[in-house]
Amino acid sequence: MEALYAALMGVVPGALYTWELEKQVGAWGLDVSDRVLRFLAVSVLFHLLLAPLSWWIWQQWRVDDLASASMPWRLWPVVAVYALLPAAFGRGVGVAIRQRRRWSRLLTGPAPAPRAWDQVFSHGGSAWLRIRLKDPAGGANGWVAGAFAPDTHGPDSYAAGFPHAQDLYLADTVEVDPVSGLIRLTDGRPAFRRVGVLVRWDEVAYAEVMWT
Repeated sequence: MEALYAALMGVVPGALYTWELEKQVGAWGLDVSDRVLRFLAVSVLFHLLLAPLSWWIWQQWRVDDLASASMPWRLWPVVAVYALLPAAFGRGVGVAIRQRRRWSRLLTGPAPAPRAWDQVFSHGGSAWLRIRLKDPAGGANGWVAGAFAPDTHGPDSYAAGFPHAQDLYLADTVEVDPVSGLIRLTDGRPAFRRVGVLVRWDEVAYAEVMWT
């Protein structure tokens, strides 16, 4: 019983918080030990907040002989708080990070994303990208431009997040001038090619990001 209670108090809340957080923003922990320390720290925080509830549960469940004790079913929904509350909080913090809410920095620090790449692509907004490739044979004389946005005819645009290798999928691309690299306009609007493109970051010299 003591081992189960220790796991419930010291591991489960932080693990569920981290799981839901990383579902929203990606696995931003530097390594396994960093992530373990993160969810242990969050478990401590939840244990402090729920200390009165924890003591009440212990008082209700404390018996000398578990084999002869019956399950106190009234504790079932109370114990669920230790799973549902951290998970909901982790999801909320993850959404707040993507939406750049100021209060989320109290938990993540001023620079939660491990790379500038993750900082740019983690919030889920739409943007125009104009990319200069290292190889001038790619794209239009080395220029590629397109929309980082949802798509109605295929997969949405996507950028791989930490710790995976940086690659990018643009759901649609537009025509560009092969000399200047400027986006070509037709009746004042970009001329879409209805062609997506996959790009590895090590093929890119630089990229301009224009938010919509």
